[in-house]
Amino acid sequence: MRRLREFDFIRAVAALSVIAIHVTGIYVYSSRAAYAWNQAMRYAVPLFIILSGFLLAYSEVGKKNLSYSEFIQKRFKKIVIPYLIWTTIYVLFNLRGHYKEAFSDIYQFGGSFMKNILFGTGDLHLYFVIIILQMYLLYPLLKMLLARWEGATLLFSFAITLYFQTGIYLQNIKVARILPRTWIPYYESFLPWLFFFVFGMVAVGRMEGWRERYLKGWGISGVIWGISFLVLISDSIFTQTNADSIKPTVMLYCMTSFFFFYTAALKLKDTSTRIGDILDWLSKQSFLIYLSHILILVLLKGAVRKIGLPGLWDGSIGMGLLFIANVVCTAIFVYVISFTPAASYLGGVPSGEANKLFGDSNKANMGA
Repeated sequence: MRRLREFDFIRAVAALSVIAIHVTGIYVYSSRAAYAWNQAMRYAVPLFIILSGFLLAYSEVGKKNLSYSEFIQKRFKKIVIPYLIWTTIYVLFNLRGHYKEAFSDIYQFGGSFMKNILFGTGDLHLYFVIIILQMYLLYPLLKMLLARWEGATLLFSFAITLYFQTGIYLQNIKVARILPRTWIPYYESFLPWLFFFVFGMVAVGRMEGWRERYLKGWGISGVIWGISFLVLISDSIFTQTNADSIKPTVMLYCMTSFFFFYTAALKLKDTSTRIGDILDWLSKQSFLIYLSHILILVLLKGAVRKIGLPGLWDGSIGMGLLFIANVVCTAIFVYVISFTPAASYLGGVPSGEANKLFGDSNKANMGA
């Protein structure tokens, strides 16, 4: 099974986009540039879910079907262990300076910690792992349904996602409540995200036809993508929902972004430049980058005060510097970790394995 470098490129872009969302989120109310940049990156989380569905389905092409228990065991250990470790890291990091009070009632701390584990609330980005775990639980069922009724399953998943995205959106803008109250926030459940995962699974069987079609459609894809962004940012301004990634306009924007990036990646996938190598590496280490970048961001924000440069991150220039610093420092952290035995436990790929995979991948894509 050959590696699809175009999807590696898209995953690298998604990883950088998540970092951009969290950096620009600090500036959105004081900078128009930050607001526009933040909204332009809103495809990131649903795009990651599309890629998760695609890469999971693609990894099973031509392989024997595993039992449900074998499938769960194989997939979950790559996600659950890093998730548990990073939740612990973030919980303890966010309690810094208050350990005495936190541990004064060990039962209360234990209950709070278990809640963070179950709901992905150890920090603001960990809910994504909870969503992916739910998708993995559903994957064997979705695979069976798609094998029998692909079109109907895709349409049904779209209807579910659109209904819940619309319901959450209408509730956020205080127009109507069409969803019942629930003990778990809807954004942490699979329901508003299901279509993206199913679409990714379906894309595996469509990519050969897409490859020919979209190589010729660069300009059209770009125009449609630009129009959908204008629709999204107009909606965000009018309804003041700039902090939300769950709404129908984000659904539209994510899908146009996917096809636009896919078209661009098809044209770039055979590149042998240093930028291509960097995107390859970012893609392979994207899970650890995702998990660790918030910690690095907080440390960077605190570091400027300690070195006597509290204004370093101020303004649009400071925002750009902070984004670059976050990307570079996170990449350095992940790179160092990749040479240690802790890499796989933290969600990364050991250096030797990553180099081997990319070496084989690039040769295949170059026609070697």
